[in-house]
Amino acid sequence: MNHYILIWSICTFVETRVQEEIHLEDLARQTGFSLAHIRDVFRKYTGKSLSCYMQERKIANAAQELLCTDKKVIDIAVLYGYSGRTVFSRAFRRHTGYTPSQFRSEAPSLPRIRLCAGVFGAALPQRQKGIEGQTDASAFTGS
Repeated sequence: MNHYILIWSICTFVETRVQEEIHLEDLARQTGFSLAHIRDVFRKYTGKSLSCYMQERKIANAAQELLCTDKKVIDIAVLYGYSGRTVFSRAFRRHTGYTPSQFRSEAPSLPRIRLCAGVFGAALPQRQKGIEGQTDASAFTGS
C-alpha cells in the first residue's frame, strides 16, 4: 500500500495546527486509520516518531517567530503550547543547540524546507559541532 497520502495528511494536519494543542484522536478520525497504525507508518517512512516530529515543527515555527517578531520569549512559548519559559528553553536548546535568547541575538538564517509534497515550513535550525566539539553558529542543517 502506498502511504504517501497518509504521510501528507499527517504533515498538513500538524503544520496547520502547530500553534494549537494537537489532539491525535482528531488526526485518527480525519485519516480514518487507528492511531497505532498512523504512528507505525509515520515512523517507518520518516524515521522519526510522530511526537518527535510534532515537537520539531513547534520548535521550528517558534524559531521563525523569534527571528521575525518582537514577541517576548514567554509569549512565543505559550503560543506553541509550552507551560513556561524554562520548559520551552530546554526543548528549544535540545533541538537547536541554542537557547531562544541566543538564537534571537545571533539571528542565523532560517531556510524553508519541503516537509512532504506540497507542504513547506521553516527548517529546524541546529548548530553543528566543530572538530573539538565547539559549536559553529554559522553552520546549520535542516531536518
